[in-house]
Amino acid sequence: MSMRTFVPRSLSVAALTVALAACGASGASGAGGASSGAAGPTLAASGTVVPTPAGSGVVTGHMGDKLTYPGSDVDLGFEATLVKVFDPAIPASDATTALPSGARWVGVEITIDNHSPQAGSDSTSIDGKTSDGTAVATDDVYQGFSRPIGEFQGCTESSTFSETDTPYTQCEAFVVPDGQTLAQVGFEVVQLGPTDQVTWTVP
Repeated sequence: MSMRTFVPRSLSVAALTVALAACGASGASGAGGASSGAAGPTLAASGTVVPTPAGSGVVTGHMGDKLTYPGSDVDLGFEATLVKVFDPAIPASDATTALPSGARWVGVEITIDNHSPQAGSDSTSIDGKTSDGTAVATDDVYQGFSRPIGEFQGCTESSTFSETDTPYTQCEAFVVPDGQTLAQVGFEVVQLGPTDQVTWTVP
């Protein structure tokens, strides 16, 4: 799980919980996107904007869909798009410790536009599932070792994160065993938690 931590929020978790319970979350399904290739990045084919009917749960779609989470009276929502999957993801630095045989990095590129007036204080989390249903996180441990990839080729993160109404790019990578593919990616603004607010199916 990747965590982006910033200045602590002035609003308590209890207040957020009450506000979210009163308002409720919303979700929908969408389509569009292309499968990731074995040798490099794949750009999702469509940029479908997925609506958010009231009374649903997590907002869901496919790679390439822009998913909108409405937030609450306390925190305005956000839009997020799973733009690309990099399979395999190649470390940008030669100093990155190589994975043992039997696994590879699979990277994701996500754009986020956070509308909260306290966006600079928000933390984010990205997780995923492989094609056999196994949960993976960006701080995954493989064969007893933590294997952060750092930056990887083809994806450049924004230098500034979570400014209100300013889209930015976040790049993360999972350790995925050979023979499995990345099948789902989830994104969460932790302050709106406690679970993913949006998920994409790959492709």
